[in-house]
Amino acid sequence: MSVYVGIDVHRKRSQVAVVDESGQVLANRNVVNGVETILSVIGEYPVHTPVAFEAAYGWGWLVELLDDYGYEPHLVHPTRREAIASARLKNDKVDAATLARLLRADLLPEAWIAPPATRPSWAWVGARSDGRGLRPGTRRSRTSRLRRSRSATRDRPITVRRGDVHRLGERYGGAAGGLYAPRP
Repeated sequence: MSVYVGIDVHRKRSQVAVVDESGQVLANRNVVNGVETILSVIGEYPVHTPVAFEAAYGWGWLVELLDDYGYEPHLVHPTRREAIASARLKNDKVDAATLARLLRADLLPEAWIAPPATRPSWAWVGARSDGRGLRPGTRRSRTSRLRRSRSATRDRPITVRRGDVHRLGERYGGAAGGLYAPRP
């Protein structure tokens, strides 16, 4: 029996839906983000089970988890998912099940997932080397990138201090400006 998994990823919790080949929902649970909790829902299914999820904040950990355990990740393009965005009933349960059903029907607009070796470089492409003098929205996006690049645990939450963004710019190119990627 083949199954399809749809995950509606959020910052702290995710909705995981499992659909069989006929489109019936086998499981639809809201779990805390983490290896044990995600695997408690999808761990019983065979390796190479396809898993679809939206390109939302902090989806990188999920790709690594799925790759490590042999699942087949499918990143859904965030601006081309009309079936979910235009739905009349919109909640996490419905979104996760819709992702799984669209994956089953091979109707997902997929986005490219960078190979593991290049993911850190791609995370910083497009960031400027200096945080001073930027618009607040740009500064917030750099702070967001910085938070995603650091590893967080429950014991040690991520904190971004005022000068971190500027110091990070000095570390990766200083006043060179323009686009850059971290040096290996």
